[in-house]
Amino acid sequence: MMKELEFDPTNAETLAQFRKIPAFSSLDEKLIQEVVAMSRMRKYEPDEFLIREGEYDAKVFFLVKGELRITHNGVEVGIIRRLGDVFGEMGIIDGSPRSASIQALSPTLCVAVDASLFDRQALNDTFTVQAILYRIFCEVLAVRLREMDKKLSELTAKQG
Repeated sequence: MMKELEFDPTNAETLAQFRKIPAFSSLDEKLIQEVVAMSRMRKYEPDEFLIREGEYDAKVFFLVKGELRITHNGVEVGIIRRLGDVFGEMGIIDGSPRSASIQALSPTLCVAVDASLFDRQALNDTFTVQAILYRIFCEVLAVRLREMDKKLSELTAKQG
């Protein structure tokens, strides 16, 4: 069963752990603290779902440890296994329901950032944190688009 732990944004060890995630490694202390304040550590057991296709929520995840299966309409379409891999960002960007399900294949640790808290944050750097997260999303989507373009080119070449 999923377990969720709150972070202490002033804890030096917590901040050091966040810096190990590539997306956060270059943030200054104050911005890291703001991201930490909007985040929870989540632990999942094998076969547990982190995200279910068709559901709505405002969380984006960063993988810390484990291996996850991505399925769309019940068909496996990918695996997530690298430290810092980002998932769940699409619904944050356009407010749409989850387009795929994500399921733990092994014991998994993730940082879950609740983007709905952006609206409730009173700190001055909220827009900076939003901009940083959106930059991360853009980088992720650019990589995925390049991968899809390559696969489409390969498929087209095989048919021609």
